[in-house]
Amino acid sequence: MRTYWGILLSCILLSGCGAETLNAIELRPLSSYRVEQDPEIPLMKQTQEKLLTYCERRPTDVLPERRAKVAEVTFHHPLYEVLGSKTVKYFAAGDERYVTCANSNELMERTFAVEPIQAFEALEQERFQESKVVSTIEFERIDDLESITSTFTLNETHEEVMPDSAFRYTTPDTGAIYVTFETIRNGRTLDPIIEPKLFPFQSGENEGYIFLTRRADDRLTLQIGEASSLKQLILPNIYEAPYMKVDPKEELSLKGNHRELMKRIILSDRPIEGDVAEETSLSLSKTYGTVLEIWGHVRRPVTNKMSTRPAERETRLAVFESDQDIIWLDGPKTQELFDALSHIQPHEKPSTAIKIGDLHLYEELTEQSFDVWKTETELYLVDQHTSQSYELPGNDYFQVIQP
Repeated sequence: MRTYWGILLSCILLSGCGAETLNAIELRPLSSYRVEQDPEIPLMKQTQEKLLTYCERRPTDVLPERRAKVAEVTFHHPLYEVLGSKTVKYFAAGDERYVTCANSNELMERTFAVEPIQAFEALEQERFQESKVVSTIEFERIDDLESITSTFTLNETHEEVMPDSAFRYTTPDTGAIYVTFETIRNGRTLDPIIEPKLFPFQSGENEGYIFLTRRADDRLTLQIGEASSLKQLILPNIYEAPYMKVDPKEELSLKGNHRELMKRIILSDRPIEGDVAEETSLSLSKTYGTVLEIWGHVRRPVTNKMSTRPAERETRLAVFESDQDIIWLDGPKTQELFDALSHIQPHEKPSTAIKIGDLHLYEELTEQSFDVWKTETELYLVDQHTSQSYELPGNDYFQVIQP
């Protein structure tokens, strides 16, 4: 009797006997890429596969401060640009060799100590000249605001660069600028209003710009990056004001071990007079109303961690191919299909089923393919890699016609 009740209780806890479901989604690294590389370095397929294999490991290393970047190769998704790319760099540091990898959806590069790769070792010695890099970001003030307007093709009727807000920066090592915001109003510091923001940069000598713009509706926008990849953060309505002033801070450096104040913005209902550089934010807020402080902190990669963007940024795509047509599922339909496949019944495909096409799933730089079979009333999927078969609930995903 105890055995019977034990089995019954187990069935209840497992949400029902005989109701087995599986997660059919086992996305795997892409089998092929579109490769972008230095024409002087014709990489054989075997070398490309070796680089990609390194990138699938868990990172355990960091780049030495003294090193040389020898080569770089980028692997793009072969079909759909929106699904991203993977950039791999090869470094030399004395007798040691390193590879860094960064998917386009990742915040920071991952580093691996590797054996020498002959295709790179055979390059000219100039590429192996080492230099020392540090975890400091240097900011140089720009007074020629017209150059910013021109570089970023801003429409001055709708958006103007604020005086004293523009800097050119260099980032000589891998990592990110972690930007936080503090609001002081009427003599007291408010609870956080703007979410912290992480602006990543890659290894090597990168240049970019950071500046503030004021829009025609008085909204403030923090802008950071290069002309080809400018990132914008529009500040909430609480920071709208008819009078604004940025303190005239000169060059500054962000070190890797603590945060520093990058900029202060004074916002007021009346004109802001005189030099504000020597006054505290608390004092200024009592006089004018609101002061926004923008703080920066250099973040370095951490070993054993994969720093990826939030899940909602992932790009998913489902494509159905038949002899008659190719169908791309729209956004909600794709999500519905992924949800169904994550909790699906395993089921042997009936002998009466007819193959009607192939289903390809993509998420970032991974893929998975199924054979799609159909009876009069049901759809069945067979994983092309594992041969596992499933019954797919609902049969309107692909809008196919029975052959």
